Amino acid sequence: MSNIIGGVIDFYNGLPSLLPERIVEIPVERIVIKESTMIIGQSRHFVRLAGLSGAVAVAMSAYGAHGFKDDESKEMAQRKKIFDSGNHMHLIHSLALLGSPLTRRPVLVGSLLTLGILVFSGSCYYNAMTGDKRVRMITPYGGMAFILAWLAMML
Repeated sequence: MSNIIGGVIDFYNGLPSLLPERIVEIPVERIVIKESTMIIGQSRHFVRLAGLSGAVAVAMSAYGAHGFKDDESKEMAQRKKIFDSGNHMHLIHSLALLGSPLTRRPVLVGSLLTLGILVFSGSCYYNAMTGDKRVRMITPYGGMAFILAWLAMML
């Protein structure tokens, strides 16, 4: 009887060696961390340009608030309004330029935003500071560049 019990115990103890090894698969979550340079890629220059453009927009805002003469004339009020409009669009589109690398077509979006800032805001600034109204005919082209940039974000 002890032989039978000993045989059963030996069989029981040797059973794990007969079975295949148990493979334990622990579910692992895959975490992908992309550095900002990987996301931005070649369009990182637009981030720098957005920083410069934003700084210029704030400086121009300070000029608009303190640099205009305290002349109460209707013409000066109109020039101040034109300046403020150009500055407002400049600041908003500088922020949009900051996000252009996150679009599918960053070079197109960034280029159109930059063109819009230069043409629209630049012509508004020039008109307001000099009183030269000849430059006003290019202002709508800057506005069209802004519109096209926003539409290009959908591509």
